[in-house]
Amino acid sequence: MSKTYRVYTKWIGYSEIEVEAKSEEEAGEKVLNGDYSMFREASTGGDLDYGFDDEEITDIEVIKDDS
Repeated sequence: MSKTYRVYTKWIGYSEIEVEAKSEEEAGEKVLNGDYSMFREASTGGDLDYGFDDEEITDIEVIKDDS
């Protein structure tokens, strides 16, 4: 079964991204690889095309558990 995680990242801006994954590690990998829907992202960056080079994950939390 999978869970839904909220992954918090920081860069020039700040993002909260919801992804479905089997673990926190997988959730983080999906975010860093861009494997998520932009419709499930809240971001202070709007449509910026820069500043993501030094993006890092600051926290991951489970927000839904279907197990």
